[in-house]
Amino acid sequence: MSLERVVEVIKRSGELPTIGAVAAEVMRLAGDPSADFGKVAAAVENDPSLAAKVLRLANSPFYGLRGEVASVERAVALLGMTQVRNIALSLSLIRDFSGAYGGETFRWDRFWEHSAGVALIAETMTRLLRLPVSGTEYAAGLLHDVGKILLGHHFPEEFGRCLDLAARRQVSLWEVEPEVFGTHHAELGGWIAERWGFPAPLRGAIRYHHEPGEAGDEHGVAAVVHLADLFAKVKQIGFGGDRVAVCFADDPAWAVLVERQPHLRVLDLARFTLQLDQEVEMARALAKLGREP
Repeated sequence: MSLERVVEVIKRSGELPTIGAVAAEVMRLAGDPSADFGKVAAAVENDPSLAAKVLRLANSPFYGLRGEVASVERAVALLGMTQVRNIALSLSLIRDFSGAYGGETFRWDRFWEHSAGVALIAETMTRLLRLPVSGTEYAAGLLHDVGKILLGHHFPEEFGRCLDLAARRQVSLWEVEPEVFGTHHAELGGWIAERWGFPAPLRGAIRYHHEPGEAGDEHGVAAVVHLADLFAKVKQIGFGGDRVAVCFADDPAWAVLVERQPHLRVLDLARFTLQLDQEVEMARALAKLGREP
């Protein structure tokens, strides 16, 4: 097989995943400097499930407000455009992909818990490391393994074989997928990201999250997503198909960041991982939000 053959099978099936209209509109408005909270709230209210989750989060202990947040517009103002965009994207993907799409290959609810955890950790790492912000860190973390969904849905037997091979050899899925498919989930994810018309940083992070050194100008987000993926595996946030993880300092993605961000050379890695660890519980809670009724 090859990427071309895999894509041909997916196209011929007529089952190409799409992002919900409401989530797409919220994402557009969140990136529009002229959009106000009222416009975003109006878009959110077009999806009752999304509106309920936005209100639930605004009233959660994470924000510790004394009074109840009763309106979506106030919730949007409290959470901020970025957080609402993240919730909209998470809900749309988890809801739409966890039903008919994805297949029975393994626990896709655990897969989405892992993906949402990686998304939140990627955002947090970018802030703690004082890296340039692209605005796509969360989406890149959430969607970094979208290629696995395509493989699991359209090729369940072959994907199951990859899961077995990775478990037996104690390696990542990315390393065994080419044996079975002639391609891997990152390359396939890059294809669907391009088809969806995602911006270059997001496409690059999805395509090169296992090879950030090959991502060119988009290396930063790709490296952060890769490291966030490792951290989520160490902390066992969900399950992305394998358990392989290594120390930050030994990973090539860390070297990519240090090479381009000299201030990281003197970073206290032990202190940094402790800070990151303290944010994991919030990541766990928010990662499960999209799966709750």
